Amino acid sequence: MLRLILAALMVLGLLAGPATAGSFTPISAEDQTTRMGRGVNIIGYDPYWQDGGKGNYEDRHFKAIKDAGFSTVRVVLFTFPHMDAQNQISETWLKKLDWVVDTALKHDLNVILDEHDFTDCSRDAAVCETKLTAVWRQIAPRYQDRSNRVIFEILNEPHDKLDAATWNALFPKVLAVIRATNPQRNVILGGTQWNSRNTLKDLKLPDNDLHLIATFHYYDPFNFTHQGASWAPPEITALKGLTWGSDAQRAQIDADFDAVKAWSDANKRPILLGEFGAYDKAPLESRIVWTDAVTRAAEKRGFAWTYWQFSSDFIVWDFANDDWNRPILGALIPDSPALSGKP
Repeated sequence: MLRLILAALMVLGLLAGPATAGSFTPISAEDQTTRMGRGVNIIGYDPYWQDGGKGNYEDRHFKAIKDAGFSTVRVVLFTFPHMDAQNQISETWLKKLDWVVDTALKHDLNVILDEHDFTDCSRDAAVCETKLTAVWRQIAPRYQDRSNRVIFEILNEPHDKLDAATWNALFPKVLAVIRATNPQRNVILGGTQWNSRNTLKDLKLPDNDLHLIATFHYYDPFNFTHQGASWAPPEITALKGLTWGSDAQRAQIDADFDAVKAWSDANKRPILLGEFGAYDKAPLESRIVWTDAVTRAAEKRGFAWTYWQFSSDFIVWDFANDDWNRPILGALIPDSPALSGKP
C-alpha cells in the first residue's frame, strides 16, 4: 500500500524521484553547487569533435573520472565551427554531444555544457548574439527532459567587445531562449574580462531567476601559472623556473577567495570556480602546492570547482601513459582511490 501511495505522489509531482537520464526534477542552485563538488574540464580540444574523428575519450575515461572522486565534468563545446550558413548545428556533432552527455550521466556525473566560443564572441558582439542564441535555441530543447545533473553554461570567458554593459545586455536574451524550454534548469554565468572574480560585481543577474550559479576563473599569479605558455604574452612565454608557495602568496589566495565569498553571500548566489590550473612547464613541486592551495581555498568557502583540464595541457590524465597524472590528482583530491591503485 505504501509503495502505491509513493508512486502516486511521484506521478502528481509531489515527491521527487531519482534524477535519471530521461527525467528532470528541479533542484536549487545551492544544492546543485553542492552536488557538483569536485570536477574537471573535458574534451574541448580533442579530435573527437572533428567529423569522422574518433578521439581519445572512451566510456572507461568517464568511469575513471567518477572512480577517482570527481562528481562533475565541464564539457568544453566549440559549437560555432559546426554550424551552417543558417546557424544550424550539424546533427552529426549533436549526436556526438549526446554520447558525451549520456555517458557522463551513466557514470553518475554532473554535466556542465559550456559554450566555449569566447574568442569569436568577444570579437563581435552582434555576431555573438546571433550565433549564441542559435546555439541555445537548439541545445536547450534537446536536453530539456534530461536529468537535473545537466547544467548549462551560457558562454565561457566573455571579454574585449563583450564589456560589462554589452554582456549585461546580451546574456538575458540568451537566458530567455533557454528559459523557454528549461524554466527551472540551473544555468551558469560569469562576469567579463575572462570570468574575472573582479567583474562579478558588475554582473546584473535577474532577481526573479533563482536557478543561476555564478562562476569565476582563477589563474593568479598569471606569470606563475602561464610561464612558458606559447599563447601567453612574450614576456610570460619566456619565463621558466618561477616557483610559488610563500606565505604572502598563500594569503593572496585567501584574500581573493574571501572577496568572492563576500559577493556570493551578499548576492545570495552560489559559486563555481570553473577553471584553474598551472601550466605544465611550471616547476612541478610548485604546481602541486599551488593546485592544492587553490582547491582547498575553494572547498573551504563552499565553492564547487572544475579543474582545467583533464587532457591536452595542464593535464590531470595522461593519454600517452593511459593513467592519471598522480601528483596533480593528489593535489586536487588527496584521498582519491585512484592514488592507491583501487578500482
